[in-house]
Amino acid sequence: MRCRANVIVNLRPALGLQAVADMIEKNAVVIQGNCLGFVLIPLTIAQLENPLDYVHKAKTSMDRKKHSLESQCIFYASQLLLKFFGFKGSTKLSQRAPSQTTPTFSNVVGPIEEVSCSGHQLAFLAPTCYGYPTGLLVHVCSYAKKLTFTIAVEEGIIPDPNQLGDDFVHSFMLIKEAALAKLRIKVD
Repeated sequence: MRCRANVIVNLRPALGLQAVADMIEKNAVVIQGNCLGFVLIPLTIAQLENPLDYVHKAKTSMDRKKHSLESQCIFYASQLLLKFFGFKGSTKLSQRAPSQTTPTFSNVVGPIEEVSCSGHQLAFLAPTCYGYPTGLLVHVCSYAKKLTFTIAVEEGIIPDPNQLGDDFVHSFMLIKEAALAKLRIKVD
């Protein structure tokens, strides 16, 4: 079984959120559109003794991919397709790569402090999108020192989405317990 994940990468040079006042001071207020690329990550399905082995393996793979030019090449190739074939043509041509992947992952860096909208504190942020060609879409968003996972599944592909959510929670609990156990061993 061959599984690949599609990981969306932000290619903007200024990462993180900037205060509007600072941007006005620097005269750097420009409208920024989406500047996204993606990398394809192979997923291994194996039974490992330590849950942290999954984390270490994924981290080394992602670090290698982040330092490559893969996401930038894909972004510029999509811009080239858009110029030559227009919106409809480039959509048909560019749907092939994401449709050949199993899950799609996206992460959004949110604000560090809690934000209010019209005087109401936001409890959490949960971004997602609709109509992506893969059967499973996972968004990770950090907000005020909290991490939110949004899982979107396509009907018919995932038979029991609630079980999938429970499996995600169980997996993260195993990883958390293994990390805490490793930390306790180092402290002792």
